[in-house]
Parts: sequence; C-alpha cells; structure tokens
Amino acid sequence: MQQPRKPHLDAALRVLRFIKGTLGQGLLFPSNNNLALIAYCDSDHAGCPTTRKSTTGYCVFLGGSLVSWKSKKQSNVAKSTAEAEYRVMATACLEITWLRYILDDLKVIQEKPTILNCDNEAALHIAANPVSHERTKHIEIDCHIVRGEATSRNHLYFSCSLT
Repeated sequence: MQQPRKPHLDAALRVLRFIKGTLGQGLLFPSNNNLALIAYCDSDHAGCPTTRKSTTGYCVFLGGSLVSWKSKKQSNVAKSTAEAEYRVMATACLEITWLRYILDDLKVIQEKPTILNCDNEAALHIAANPVSHERTKHIEIDCHIVRGEATSRNHLYFSCSLT
C-alpha cells in the first residue's frame, strides 16, 4: 500500500474484471440466519492403494451456507485412523481460526465456540486429553494446534457424530 507499482494495479484490475463478470454468482445467506460457524471433518485411513496416504476433507458452514471446504491427500502416511482423523482436525482448526479472524474484521461476531464435528472417538480423546502419550508423539504438532485452538482462545468445541 505504501509503494504501489504497475503489477499491483494490474492485479486490482483483474479482480475487478472478475467481479464484474460474475455479478450473478454468490453465496445465499438467509436474513433469518444466526451466522454461526460449524465445521465437519473426515478422513479415510490409507485410502490411496499406491502410497497408502489418507485423504482428508473438511467443510465449514456459516449459518447453513458452505463457505470453505478442502479435500486433499495427506503428505505423510498415517499409522492409524486416529492419526489420520487428527491431522484433518488440525487442518480444520486452522481454517476455522482464519475464518473467525475474517468474520471478526467484518464485524460478524461469533458469540459461541465453533463446533467441529469428527467421527473418530480416539481422535476426540487425544484432543481432550492434555497428557501426551508415546503413541501420539509423532502427531504432537497437530495435538498442539488442536488443543491450543480449543483451550486458549476458547472458540472451538469438538463434537463426535458417529454414523
């Protein structure tokens, strides 16, 4: 912003042309909606037959409207379903935190913690248990991410939705 140059102007014009060409598209937010964030995450353990890497996915809804989603093969091979699920929980936690910051900037206050639904009880137990076990040491960074988002900022709540 202090020293704009031609590439910055070109990028801004490109964004404006995109917006002009997509005026009829957008997200529908009903007027009687509470605009609360809710997220779902899931993973398959060793789903790729070649590499045995798990595929993870999450989606985040703002008041019933889908605003963020991702599906991607994990970079590491998970040793258990709990590890695969926990990795996607960590990724979803980071996305939720980012969305909450954006909503805060837009003055859309989230009064309650965001619910992150996960269908793996072992991963939820790891998230709730502050004691680090030897069996979960290899996912320690993800543990710190999930626990940090749930406890220090007090804006994340885990829910188990077993199907």
